[in-house]
Amino acid sequence: MAISVTPNYEYTRQTLTGAMLNKAKLVVTGLAAGANTIPHGLPRAPLNVMIEPTSAGGFHETQPADATNIYITADGAGASVNLIVEY
Repeated sequence: MAISVTPNYEYTRQTLTGAMLNKAKLVVTGLAAGANTIPHGLPRAPLNVMIEPTSAGGFHETQPADATNIYITADGAGASVNLIVEY
């Protein structure tokens, strides 16, 4: 099963110091058991990634996200997560 990434929402917020942060929720399905490389399609590398499981099993980020991908390990095949990212 191929990994599918669907942006669900995206918005910008301003911090108290005036910095603008973008936030997006990515709905990810079709994860394989083990390491997964997830193309995020964002204009720059995420500053942080929060994993919200939507199926059973354990999930964790295996390495920091880069300009093109987010790296997640899943315990089981066919798993799905929501990724909330700030960039």
